Amino acid sequence: MQPRVLLADDDRAIRESLLRALELESYEVTEVTDGVAALAAARRDRFDVLILDVMMPGVDGLGVCRVLRADG
Repeated sequence: MQPRVLLADDDRAIRESLLRALELESYEVTEVTDGVAALAAARRDRFDVLILDVMMPGVDGLGVCRVLRADG
């Protein structure tokens, strides 16, 4: 089974670059463009790793971490 990664970044160029690199290493990647979508995806599915941009619109990466930790 492939490790699953949630990739959240609002910068398309960075997101696509990381996506290609991770897929070349056989990771299954779900990509989202903001913190709200990251929270929704993390609550809906299970991921082995979350890669979060610190400065995203809506909820930033640190906010996503805080909310998910508070959720347990």
